[in-house]
Amino acid sequence: MNKSTLVAKATLHTFVKWSKWYTAMFIGIFLVIVVLLNHLSTYDWSLLQGYLQSTRIFFLILGLMSMRGFLEYFVSNGVTRKDYFKGMASASARLAIVMTIAGLILYGLERLVYFVAGWELSHTWPFMEQSLFIQTVAMLSTFFLFYLLGWFISAGYYKFNPYAGFGMVMLCVAVVIVHNRFWGLDVPDPVVTWSDGLASSPFLSILLTAAFIAGLLWLLRQMTKNMEITA
Repeated sequence: MNKSTLVAKATLHTFVKWSKWYTAMFIGIFLVIVVLLNHLSTYDWSLLQGYLQSTRIFFLILGLMSMRGFLEYFVSNGVTRKDYFKGMASASARLAIVMTIAGLILYGLERLVYFVAGWELSHTWPFMEQSLFIQTVAMLSTFFLFYLLGWFISAGYYKFNPYAGFGMVMLCVAVVIVHNRFWGLDVPDPVVTWSDGLASSPFLSILLTAAFIAGLLWLLRQMTKNMEITA
């Protein structure tokens, strides 16, 4: 077993442990929200919407945590920066698949409960009108993209100065806005109405997200290639 595989295995094990805690907390909070909003007769929110929006932030946080501690630990144990990069990318991609499957299972259970209870599932969120395939691809790509964005920001602050890091944050914000509008992940917001016209075909959305992911992977590889370990 090569070192990049060992990095991926160890990192995925850690990520999965954190994900279990996150998922348990999400379900608990979601159930509380459902009870409260149903009691107030104002429930107009789906589990899929809440899961996607909160889990992408979870992946962003994982990415932000993937630079200093993980890099220093693996390099100090004889892992090359190339193997670190390949292992972290592999672990995050696998976790994105796992969390996408978990989201689909939770969404399926929600639909089953609503069907049995005779309730009507909210469709006020435009993304709910998409096919299951599009929802799956959007979730998977969004989770992985947000991880890479967090990793990119963390690498920028670690390798360069705070000003460069802030510039990378602004770049990532622009990427998120464009990505979300292409997939229809956000409820229309008057502040960013200029981007409403970006929504297009699913093929174009997939192509754009693939370009973002490929670009971020290339940049991260270049940034971590000769990354110095700082105290």
